[in-house]
Amino acid sequence: MRLVVICIGRLKQGPERELAERYRERFEDIGRKLGFRGLEVHEIPESRARDTAARIAEEAAAISALLPEKHMLV
Repeated sequence: MRLVVICIGRLKQGPERELAERYRERFEDIGRKLGFRGLEVHEIPESRARDTAARIAEEAAAISALLPEKHMLV
């Protein structure tokens, strides 16, 4: 099983990114033992649309485009 994280926005350099990387490394070690094949993280840039509905639609389309075949959305 694969775990794919798709998020809107990019994590900037700093303590939060360092912490996220540390957890990612821990997951890869422990996840293998639990049957996970790895962790993929996709950071999608925020939509620049001014209208909220358009922004939501653009970001939803970007997320949908990255969903793997036979996925389970949580």
